[in-house]
Amino acid sequence: MELVVRPAEADDATGLLQLLMQLQNESSTFMVANDLSAVDGVTEADNIEYLQTTTNNIILVMADEQANLYGVISAAAIPGQPRVAEIGVAVLEKYQGHGFAQILLEESLPSCSAKKSPKLFKITAMTAPTAVPTSDTYKND
Repeated sequence: MELVVRPAEADDATGLLQLLMQLQNESSTFMVANDLSAVDGVTEADNIEYLQTTTNNIILVMADEQANLYGVISAAAIPGQPRVAEIGVAVLEKYQGHGFAQILLEESLPSCSAKKSPKLFKITAMTAPTAVPTSDTYKND
């Protein structure tokens, strides 16, 4: 199985919703701001397209050749601080412990630099196996 990290696309909407629901079911600490059952694929596709066009938000996914998703990383600008973003990264429980979250993080940095924002990240990650949220600050020069 070959996995790639790439920007999320509108065609990933249904798979991304399924991934987020599975991540929520696997962890008591992984949370999504919205009720995922109330979001349909069309709305999610629109959200992905919009976020990918902004200058300070990104969503990358780890996917196989059949577009199955195994992990996700997002960087969202903090209101009032457009050059500061909170990064959330999560990988399916079955695939944790193989460095996939680290790969997602490393792959997100060039995307953030290319958008010239954000320069400072607050990283929130779910760590295996207990999915305890950890937070750290990373300066992207």
